[in-house]
Amino acid sequence: MAIPNAAPSAVGPFRLLKYFIISGFAVIAVVTFLLGAFLYNRMLDTLLKGAENYARLLAENLNYNIYNGFYAPLKARGVQMDLRKWDQFGSLDALIKDVTYGLKIERIRIIDRDRKIAYSTEYDLIGTYEPAGSPFDEALNGKDVTVISQDDRLSPWWRPKWLTRTYFPLREITGNYWMLGNMYGVIEITQDVKEQYFAVQKSIVVIILVAAGLMAFLFVTLTFIVRRGERILFQRAQEQERLQQQLQQSEKLASIGQMLATIAHEIRNPLGIIRSSADVLAKKSNPDASRITKLSQVIVEEATRLSTILTDFLDFAKPRSPQLRPMDLREVVERVRNNLDQQIRARKIHWRQDDADDASTEIMGDPDLLYQAFLNIAINAFDAMGHGGALTVQIDGDDSHVAVTFRDNGHGIRDEHMPNIFTPFFTTHEMGTGLGLSVVHNIVTAHGGEISVDSKEGEGAVFTVALPRAPGALE
Repeated sequence: MAIPNAAPSAVGPFRLLKYFIISGFAVIAVVTFLLGAFLYNRMLDTLLKGAENYARLLAENLNYNIYNGFYAPLKARGVQMDLRKWDQFGSLDALIKDVTYGLKIERIRIIDRDRKIAYSTEYDLIGTYEPAGSPFDEALNGKDVTVISQDDRLSPWWRPKWLTRTYFPLREITGNYWMLGNMYGVIEITQDVKEQYFAVQKSIVVIILVAAGLMAFLFVTLTFIVRRGERILFQRAQEQERLQQQLQQSEKLASIGQMLATIAHEIRNPLGIIRSSADVLAKKSNPDASRITKLSQVIVEEATRLSTILTDFLDFAKPRSPQLRPMDLREVVERVRNNLDQQIRARKIHWRQDDADDASTEIMGDPDLLYQAFLNIAINAFDAMGHGGALTVQIDGDDSHVAVTFRDNGHGIRDEHMPNIFTPFFTTHEMGTGLGLSVVHNIVTAHGGEISVDSKEGEGAVFTVALPRAPGALE
């Protein structure tokens, strides 16, 4: 039963569609990941920018209040700023806490030009020095800088604290152009942006989960559609296979019917002739000897014809598998020539054989079946030529095949008949069965060879049989 072979070919396009779906989802997954990374960086930049703007405003406010409320009065009195003195430290600490009261500020530090921390809301940092490589150097050159970092000191590893640190230069305020005032230090404002940072992460996770959900939904939907399509196509393939088997069975029955009708028609005529000849012989009390001889020849000829017809049908209905063995095609052609010698003489046909003497004609084949094939071709050529024709048989070959060519100068084959000459029961002869060339085709094909025909009406026909060489025949 051929259904298992039919199903894969039917669902092949859907299997290809599966590959496209999986490849498409892989591309979508990569694009989603890249989009998530892009959105994460953009949202993080937005978070950092917002913290930077907030810290800049706060730093400008602190710079104004520190200068006017603490640094300028000390400078006006000629007192040098020394935060180791309790009164100065208390005054600055109170001023900063008043300005930042209620704001989400994690820490504030003031660093002098010598990198020493002069003030910090975390008192244990006072007197220490800012490490090298921090954004302090950029701020000391007049540029405010904001960075984001993770602080694991007081937070669990699964929910770390995220901080933004803004370094802003402290300047003396000189009228409306305070940005041109002398720089006397750097203020660092540290903000806790943990909630905002996790809000960004949550947004990215939601986006990725939604995209993944849509991908999963599309994948499940398309998989369902593909599987449904496969089942439908598989059922249709089964139905098509069933109908094809029914059609083949019908064609087989029709072929059998046609064969039986042809057999009945072909056998009826010889039997009628044999019967009438026998009746004549039975009614003659003293028959003439020459008459008896003539009627006997008719009976023998028609009986031979009956045998030939039955042989053709048996060869077509139950072809014999070739028994391959090393053989020489020259011997088979010579056998055909010898067995047809009487007909060649009777029909006055000139048989010419043209062999390539230096080429090997050894193949792996069945001599009896190839004899039958060559005999049928030769007899067809005789029928096409009638009397006085010429048949040239040429044996040639190349490295892989040996070719036997039969060239006659008979009436040829019409163009409209060429596609059907190997079709069973197709014949242009009134007394033919239409099976001779069909049997020849089956024999050549069973040997792994090819048969070709070249003919023009009124110019004869050329039949070429190409058979594969025996392994090592040219060595």
